Parts: sequence; C-alpha cells; structure tokens
Amino acid sequence: MTKQSPAPKQAGRHWFGYLSVLAASALFGSVFTVAKVPLETVDPLALAAVIYVISGISLIPFARASFRLKSRRELRYMVAVTGFGALAAPMLLLYGLQATSASDASILTNGEVLFTIILSSLFFGERPKGRLGMAAVGIVIIGLFIATTNMELSDTILQFNAGNILILASMLMWAIDNNISRRLLTFSDISPAKIAMLKSLFGGLVMLGVTVAAGRWGAIADLELNMWLIVAGLAVSGFGAALLFFLQGIKHIGTIKTMSVFSTTPIFGIAIAALVLGETITLFQGVATGMIIAGILLLSRR
Repeated sequence: MTKQSPAPKQAGRHWFGYLSVLAASALFGSVFTVAKVPLETVDPLALAAVIYVISGISLIPFARASFRLKSRRELRYMVAVTGFGALAAPMLLLYGLQATSASDASILTNGEVLFTIILSSLFFGERPKGRLGMAAVGIVIIGLFIATTNMELSDTILQFNAGNILILASMLMWAIDNNISRRLLTFSDISPAKIAMLKSLFGGLVMLGVTVAAGRWGAIADLELNMWLIVAGLAVSGFGAALLFFLQGIKHIGTIKTMSVFSTTPIFGIAIAALVLGETITLFQGVATGMIIAGILLLSRR
C-alpha cells in the first residue's frame, strides 16, 4: 500500500501546477487593459517602479520575509532574473502599451511562449521533434508576424507598430528570465515565492531610484486615491500573484507544459479589453491568435 501513495501526490502536484498557470494567465491577461488607465497620466518608468515595489511587498508573507541567499551562485542567478524579468521586461511592456492596443499586446504575449521554448531547446535540450515540431514553430512565428503588423501596408511595405515591437522585446526578456528561473529552481531549494518576491522588490527599488533621479516622480506623487487603488490592484494581482502562480507552474509541471497553458493569456486579455475598453477584435487578430495558440499546443505535444 505504501508504494502506491506517491502516485496520487504526483497527480495532485500536476493539477496544482496546471491550475496555477491558468490563474497566472487570467491575471496577467488583465494587465494589458488595467495598465492603460494609469498610463494615460503616469510615465511608464515611474509606473513600473511603483508596481514592482508594491508587488514585491505583497509577496513578502508568501516568501516568509526571507531575504537570505545560500550561495554566490544563487545571488548571480537572482541578479540575472531581476535584470531581465523585473527591469528590462516591465519597462519595455509599459512603454509598448502606450503605443498599441490592449488586444494586440495580449496576442503578442505568446512571443514569450515561443522565445521560452526556443531558449529551452538551446540550453536544456527540449527541442521540437521532427518536421511537425518545426512546422509548429513556423506557425507561431507567422501568427506573431500577423499580430505585429496587422497586415497594414504603406507604399507596399508592411508597417511594424513600434509599440508591438516593444511588447515583443519585453516577451523576449521574460523568456530569458523564465529559463534562468527554471535553472535556479533546478539546482536550488529556493521557493518560487522567494524568487518572485526578491526580483520584484529589488527590481522595483532600482527603477524607483532611476525614476527619482530622472525627475519623473511628479505624476506618481499627484495621483488620487482611486488611481492608487488601481495601481495597487494591478501590482498585487497582475504582476505579484501572476508571477507567483507562474513559477509554481514551472516548478510542478516544467517549462514546456507551463508555457503551453500560458498560451491562453491572449484569450483572457482580448476578452477583458473588449469588455472594459470596447476594443473590437479584427479578423487578423483572430487569425493570429488562432495560429499562435494552435502552434503552441502542437509544440507542447511534440
């Protein structure tokens, strides 16, 4: 009887992992709509700083307020994930959101999925198998191309939306972060909550210092209470909780399965943008979303 007990526990961990990533997808999908509100009056750098500081503080109870790292190796990895995932990525994302629609940004989140899988194949040996696997990568790339350009022409040359390019660049930064975080979780017993707390708090404090030094704090200081509540909700749910759930998924079901479930983010993002902002879904957006999700699901099965 005792030999059979680990199987239900393993199944339970898998279900917890899948549900965690699904929750992360829904919460992160809300970011693209909710962030539009403060971005109308707040500089993206200042907003990113405040969001990540609040996010880091909200995660302290889950990490048991532990700031201690066990080795220099852990420190090096934490510096890397902070630089890519809590500095470069959020700044690129929020600057990109100023120049594109919430629905376009939601679709482009699957750039993170593709980049993560490509980097994972290069550094962890999880390569797409056979011609079908390579075809799946091609489908995702075409879908991202359609989403980035919306197939708009100017003098017979495709127009690349600058905001979309910045969103895609932020997804590359998070993809690098994902793979480094996976490596950190593999060789260390550090908890996902601690990784999320440390990188959010330290990244936010660095951006906060840059914001003050650059003289961009004014718009934040003048925010009214209702706007502070929106920013705090965005920080705690869309970034803090989403990151915590996402890392739990990587820990329990691995990178590829996590990213395949995370590919549902555009569905939540587009639905929320349509309901709250009244954004319409274009034919090209629908085609791009379908292609990207189909490609990601095919990749995850290979």
